[in-house]
Amino acid sequence: MGTVKFKLTNDHQPSEESLRRLAALKDRPIDYSDIPEYSMEEMEEMILQAAEKRKKQMFSLRLQKSTIDWWKSLGDGYTSIMARLLDEATRHPEWIKKCL
Repeated sequence: MGTVKFKLTNDHQPSEESLRRLAALKDRPIDYSDIPEYSMEEMEEMILQAAEKRKKQMFSLRLQKSTIDWWKSLGDGYTSIMARLLDEATRHPEWIKKCL
Protein backbone atom coordinates (compact mmCIF):
# COMPACT_ATOMS: atom_id res chain seq x y z
CA MET A 1 0.00 0.00 0.00
CA GLY A 2 1.31 3.44 -0.89
CA THR A 3 1.42 6.57 1.23
CA VAL A 4 -1.97 8.11 1.87
CA LYS A 5 -1.91 11.88 2.19
CA PHE A 6 -4.79 13.66 3.82
CA LYS A 7 -5.25 17.28 4.79
CA LEU A 8 -7.29 17.64 7.96
CA THR A 9 -9.58 20.64 8.04
CA ASN A 10 -11.85 22.00 10.75
CA ASP A 11 -14.94 20.95 8.82
CA HIS A 12 -13.79 17.31 8.50
CA GLN A 13 -16.14 14.77 10.05
CA PRO A 14 -15.29 11.08 10.49
CA SER A 15 -17.20 8.67 8.29
CA GLU A 16 -19.92 6.41 9.69
CA GLU A 17 -17.61 3.45 9.13
CA SER A 18 -14.85 5.12 11.18
CA LEU A 19 -17.27 5.87 13.99
CA ARG A 20 -18.50 2.24 13.99
CA ARG A 21 -14.93 0.93 14.12
CA LEU A 22 -14.06 3.24 17.02
CA ALA A 23 -17.21 2.27 18.91
CA ALA A 24 -16.32 -1.42 18.52
CA LEU A 25 -12.98 -0.75 20.25
CA LYS A 26 -14.54 1.06 23.22
CA ASP A 27 -14.43 -1.84 25.69
CA ARG A 28 -11.29 -3.47 24.31
CA PRO A 29 -8.20 -3.21 26.57
CA ILE A 30 -5.22 -1.21 25.35
CA ASP A 31 -1.99 -3.20 24.90
CA TYR A 32 0.87 -1.14 26.32
CA SER A 33 3.47 -3.93 26.03
CA ASP A 34 5.33 -2.30 23.12
CA ILE A 35 5.56 1.12 24.77
CA PRO A 36 8.71 1.68 26.84
CA GLU A 37 8.35 2.84 30.42
CA TYR A 38 10.08 6.17 31.08
CA SER A 39 11.30 7.47 34.41
CA MET A 40 10.26 10.91 35.59
CA GLU A 41 13.80 12.16 34.83
CA GLU A 42 13.58 10.88 31.25
CA MET A 43 10.19 12.54 30.78
CA GLU A 44 11.56 15.85 32.11
CA GLU A 45 14.53 15.60 29.72
CA MET A 46 12.19 15.01 26.76
CA ILE A 47 10.15 18.07 27.76
CA LEU A 48 13.32 20.19 27.93
CA GLN A 49 14.47 18.94 24.52
CA ALA A 50 11.09 19.73 22.99
CA ALA A 51 11.21 23.24 24.46
CA GLU A 52 14.72 23.77 23.03
CA LYS A 53 13.57 22.63 19.61
CA ARG A 54 10.80 25.24 19.61
CA LYS A 55 13.39 27.99 20.14
CA LYS A 56 14.69 27.65 16.58
CA GLN A 57 14.25 30.61 14.26
CA MET A 58 13.65 30.72 10.53
CA PHE A 59 16.64 32.08 8.61
CA SER A 60 17.06 32.78 4.91
CA LEU A 61 20.35 32.26 3.08
CA ARG A 62 21.34 32.70 -0.58
CA LEU A 63 23.47 29.89 -1.96
CA GLN A 64 24.69 28.78 -5.37
CA LYS A 65 22.40 26.30 -7.10
CA SER A 66 25.14 23.66 -7.15
CA THR A 67 25.54 23.98 -3.37
CA ILE A 68 21.80 23.62 -2.81
CA ASP A 69 21.67 20.61 -5.14
CA TRP A 70 24.51 18.97 -3.22
CA TRP A 71 22.75 19.46 0.13
CA LYS A 72 19.45 18.20 -1.29
CA SER A 73 21.24 15.10 -2.56
CA LEU A 74 21.61 14.06 1.10
CA GLY A 75 17.86 13.41 1.13
CA ASP A 76 15.16 14.19 3.65
CA GLY A 77 16.44 16.08 6.66
CA TYR A 78 19.20 17.90 4.80
CA THR A 79 18.22 21.24 6.37
CA SER A 80 18.61 19.72 9.85
CA ILE A 81 22.08 18.53 8.88
CA MET A 82 22.94 22.03 7.67
CA ALA A 83 21.69 23.50 10.95
CA ARG A 84 23.74 21.06 13.02
CA LEU A 85 26.85 21.84 10.97
CA LEU A 86 26.37 25.58 11.48
CA ASP A 87 25.79 25.06 15.21
CA GLU A 88 28.97 22.99 15.41
CA ALA A 89 30.91 25.68 13.50
CA THR A 90 30.15 28.16 16.27
CA ARG A 91 32.17 25.93 18.60
CA HIS A 92 35.09 25.72 16.14
CA PRO A 93 36.26 29.23 15.21
CA GLU A 94 39.15 27.73 13.22
CA TRP A 95 36.59 26.49 10.67
CA ILE A 96 35.31 30.03 10.23
CA LYS A 97 38.85 31.47 9.87
CA LYS A 98 39.47 29.09 6.93
CA CYS A 99 36.54 30.65 5.07
CA LEU A 100 37.41 34.33 5.68
